[in-house]
Amino acid sequence: MLERLGITATRLKTPPHMDPRVAWAVDEMKRRIAEPLSVADLAAGVHLSVSHFAHLFRRETGCAPGEFLQALRMMRARALLERTFLTIKEVMAIIGCNDASHFARDFRRFHGMPPREWRGSYGAVSVAAGDAAEPTMPSRATAAFADERQDSPNRFARRARVVASIVNSTRRGKKDTDG
Repeated sequence: MLERLGITATRLKTPPHMDPRVAWAVDEMKRRIAEPLSVADLAAGVHLSVSHFAHLFRRETGCAPGEFLQALRMMRARALLERTFLTIKEVMAIIGCNDASHFARDFRRFHGMPPREWRGSYGAVSVAAGDAAEPTMPSRATAAFADERQDSPNRFARRARVVASIVNSTRRGKKDTDG
């Protein structure tokens, strides 16, 4: 179902300028987004020591592997809340989060508001409301407001811009290779 909505992270290719070991790690994070993933697992996958891998990853992406994975999960959660009628608990399960309080706290830090409020503002129209309208998508003004919120000084917001730029560049790379 999620594949039909275009919400899979595995469709994205990494930018051609990225180190292939980091590109593999980013693809692996996208593919295994719901699984517990450690830096040691990723480092072993590219045959590097944990410290060398972490240094290389930070140099290529601008953030640590754990922060990048957390940002990917929060971006995926936001997309699911915006585009589907899944419950927040179902979204948590899809991104690999087991604790509702941690998920709500991290989502609020990353996006500037809790998941329930985000869905109410930007998400799919509630079926319970009896509205048969199409699900709503954020407008450009909404996206600009979200970008404004990401300029706050907290750590998650700064990393959101980095991850978004990498994910967006992977989308551009995918479009360039398709056409």
